[in-house]
Amino acid sequence: MQLKTLLIAVACMFLAGCEESKDWESAGYQDGYAATINTTCNIRTTLIHGKWDNAQYTRGYARGANDAAATIARQGCPAR
Repeated sequence: MQLKTLLIAVACMFLAGCEESKDWESAGYQDGYAATINTTCNIRTTLIHGKWDNAQYTRGYARGANDAAATIARQGCPAR
């Protein structure tokens, strides 16, 4: 019984550690870019992480949205 409890505790520690290793700025950038393209060009609704309490995610999202808006201004919406 103790071994089972120990294994569950170790597994939980590994899973909890995964969240922190995510590159939230990159995730935010990708979300911001995709959401801006898809919304502006009426392509589809985009599901995003929405981790607004994370400064890295928010910064990345803003950069992605700005880059997407600049791409649309230069090249227009992508063909569907």
